[in-house]
Amino acid sequence: MTLFIHLQIKPIEQIQFSNEWVEMMKTEFPDALIFEADSHSEPFVISQGVSFLQEAKKVVLFLDCHQNEKLGSCAPLIEKVLRYKAIAPFILIKGEHLMFDKMAKMMKKEVFEYDGVEESLVQISRFLNH
Repeated sequence: MTLFIHLQIKPIEQIQFSNEWVEMMKTEFPDALIFEADSHSEPFVISQGVSFLQEAKKVVLFLDCHQNEKLGSCAPLIEKVLRYKAIAPFILIKGEHLMFDKMAKMMKKEVFEYDGVEESLVQISRFLNH
């Protein structure tokens, strides 16, 4: 299974319930499982994401961040993605987040800057077909 994880690390009033990137991924990769959450999600929701991660063969993590927002309830899932030895995730970030950057560097994970839906589609297709 291919797992797309879309996490919004933003103040609650900036959380969007519709996202162009997610819609494009649903269209282009209809067989993939798409998991969405935000830094204010209930721990139960995050635990669902962790359980999906254990079944995944390939993982794409897309973080949509506001730099001053805490990782909040997403922290356990982000940590699992970064530490998961069975797979090397493809990680995209929109915005900046110092805590996440430190975690990714510590785990020696490459992180790509989000440069629009079309560019990310090219990058993700290359990753999934590799």
